[in-house]
Amino acid sequence: MILDTTNPAHAPVAAEIEAALPARTFRVTRFISTADAELMALRGRSLTVVAVGADAVRAAREALPDQPVVFCQVPADDEALRGGGAMWGVEALPPLELQLRSWQAVDPSLRTVALIVSAAGAALAEEAKAAAAALAADLIVETSASDRETLYLFRRIATTVDGLWLLPDNDALSPQVLRELLGYASSRGIGVLTFNDALLARGALMSATAVPADVAANVARVVERVAAGRTADLPRWTPLSAAEVAINVGVAAALGLPPVAVQRWVTRVAD
Repeated sequence: MILDTTNPAHAPVAAEIEAALPARTFRVTRFISTADAELMALRGRSLTVVAVGADAVRAAREALPDQPVVFCQVPADDEALRGGGAMWGVEALPPLELQLRSWQAVDPSLRTVALIVSAAGAALAEEAKAAAAALAADLIVETSASDRETLYLFRRIATTVDGLWLLPDNDALSPQVLRELLGYASSRGIGVLTFNDALLARGALMSATAVPADVAANVARVVERVAAGRTADLPRWTPLSAAEVAINVGVAAALGLPPVAVQRWVTRVAD
């Protein structure tokens, strides 16, 4: 297992993966993504690589180009995934329909939602459209070429929406613009669903994030198939089945939403 240490959130996921892989079948050795010499020494051995984070994927491809890789915690548009090869991933985000359903449960009055993505986020936009159609929500999708254009587009459509859906997109968002988007949404009484718990403190209504144990369970299932050579019908991406939802109760109260019994919970696709 190769761990990208640039993001502290990767460590608990790696620990869950190690626990999820049955010890009777797998012997797990952990490396950090900068351990070039140690990884190069593994060349020629029969193994399956688990890469947690984008830097871990890059390290695996450079040091062990002939080994199969199962990865997680990597956005679908990350450059580390370009070039193909024997690679299978577990999605980084909870299913968008699950996210939107959770949002509607928190805000029963939610009707029209804005989603602004870059061209690289086209696949996420299509998934969001399908989720909105399934849940009878109106979704306005705009394509942005820069963070400043994202802010401009949101200000232009803010009078027509009651929700802003933020998905990770380095081409359409920046830390500064995230702050401005949240501030403007708050001033207009618009609830924001975000991909990062840290944005709750900046005025987002709620966040929906991956559950480490769910990521690990899916990684373990993919690893078992790859190690057994059963990859003929294995999809490139395996979706998650759960989301951890957190609420900013102060923002919820300011928006006049019904009180929630808990501020944080896990919801699953089958719930």
